[in-house]
Amino acid sequence: AIKNPELNSVFQLATIGSLALGVYDGDYDYGSLMQHGNFGVGTFLDLNGEMVAIDGNFYQIESSGKLKSIDANQIVPFAEVTFFRPSLHQNLTNIFNFEELGTKLSHIFPNKNIAYAIRIDGTFKALKLRSLRKQKKPYPPLAKASEEQAIFDLENIKGSIVGFWFPQYWAGIAVPGYHLHFVTQDRTTGGHVLELNLTQGQVDIEPLYHVEVHLPSTKSFAQVNLSAKELHSSIKKAEGGTQ
Repeated sequence: AIKNPELNSVFQLATIGSLALGVYDGDYDYGSLMQHGNFGVGTFLDLNGEMVAIDGNFYQIESSGKLKSIDANQIVPFAEVTFFRPSLHQNLTNIFNFEELGTKLSHIFPNKNIAYAIRIDGTFKALKLRSLRKQKKPYPPLAKASEEQAIFDLENIKGSIVGFWFPQYWAGIAVPGYHLHFVTQDRTTGGHVLELNLTQGQVDIEPLYHVEVHLPSTKSFAQVNLSAKELHSSIKKAEGGTQ
């Protein structure tokens, strides 16, 4: 048995469903979020870019590709963080695409009914990344907003992938399958991973047995219809469908 499941825990702010349906404001700030983890992914007020947290440093990657440190007062519409304590480790070589990576990692998971935090440090032959552009109220849904996302193609670059895998039954709360963000080794740019080609690297994985979700007390969260039928297809469209 796991001695302390709380140690293998992930803290989530809002749901991917509320984000998919255009809730890009919130009542929670990054200063509070940082108390819950040193590693993770998320976004910002008005959907202004992608968040990557690694080694206790929280970064904002704007749609210009520019990376900057996060101010504790910035608002979090959606994020997932953990105090990263990996217990599974494997070397990776010549992984040609996202799908192949997914298959490879899933063979490492001992239990397909729990979530995992994933970090990959390596050399990438190619990466296709995106960052979301700042939106104005009334907010469009995420699938619509992501149609005008900024796309970055990086080649022959060293860096780290940070993210999570959740089983399909979490759909609507978390992103089912893989949800990965990237930051360069020199911490100058990054984004949400759409496609990749990994030359070599190491993956470190933490099994997560404890999930805590903070639901906002905002008017926008209260009014959104989270049981909308089209929710799952819009999440898949916006986040990139991965197994």
